[in-house]
Amino acid sequence: MNGTQKGYIYNLLSVFMMAVGPLLSKFGLLEISPAKAAVINTITVIVASYLLGLLQRKKVVFYFEKEIIWLALFNSIGVIFLFLSTNLLSPVEIGFIGRFYTVFAVLLSVLILKEKLSKNEAIFITLAILGAFLFVNKGGDFNTNWLGSFFAILYTFFFALTNIFIKKTMSKERNSNSILFTNNCITLVFVLLYATFTEDFFNRDYSYTGIGYIVLSSLFTGFLGTLLLYKALEHLRFSIANVTRAFSPILLALISFPFFPIEITIQNTLGAIVLVVSILLLSLGKGTEDQPQKANRKRE
Repeated sequence: MNGTQKGYIYNLLSVFMMAVGPLLSKFGLLEISPAKAAVINTITVIVASYLLGLLQRKKVVFYFEKEIIWLALFNSIGVIFLFLSTNLLSPVEIGFIGRFYTVFAVLLSVLILKEKLSKNEAIFITLAILGAFLFVNKGGDFNTNWLGSFFAILYTFFFALTNIFIKKTMSKERNSNSILFTNNCITLVFVLLYATFTEDFFNRDYSYTGIGYIVLSSLFTGFLGTLLLYKALEHLRFSIANVTRAFSPILLALISFPFFPIEITIQNTLGAIVLVVSILLLSLGKGTEDQPQKANRKRE
């Protein structure tokens, strides 16, 4: 098996992990609150990254730096909005709206990393926004659906912002597992403050089944899915890996629809198609533009 084949396997496993995670989170949120889920999620990733460091004989290092603190603040806001939106929406809706991450990643790379935005990328971003609006289902509780969608868009924005800061931090040759550990240690402080403010954390009404689902979801998405993506990127171009991940909402929809079905209409079907296709084209366009830049750097 060559490196490219390994890359595809790692990437497909990562996509599967990311697809199963929201479904497990939804099952957990049926029994515990979003605030408790956010705390459990963060603690799970901290423990998992620490144990991984021991297994690899590379003990995690705590980086107490300004950029890491900002990174953790954005990550904690993203985690809170993730569970708030998952509590209000179905996993199918979360999966498709979560693809908005690519749009925010491109826009933030322009604003923060000073990358250029092409005309095609601007068109694809506009189409993605249109698709997101079309996808929001108007059946059932209209206000709840729009509030959940708003929270979902916010969590994708803050996760994109977090990863932009991770990219800046990684340039300083920091260990990725240690960054993950430090990020979640500081995130835990912010999440605990939120849970205390909501006066929900000290409520003893904890469900062991709900905790189990959130722990599994956290391991699948926040830990294993991320590490498998890192392994895939060692063998694949970022554009190829990102294109494959653009189809993760479809896999999530197939897995979760029997448990949490949504009303299928012409509007949300069209919105889902427009959203996924525009993200796919945005990913492909970004990848083809990155290649000449890398070639130029090699020549220099």
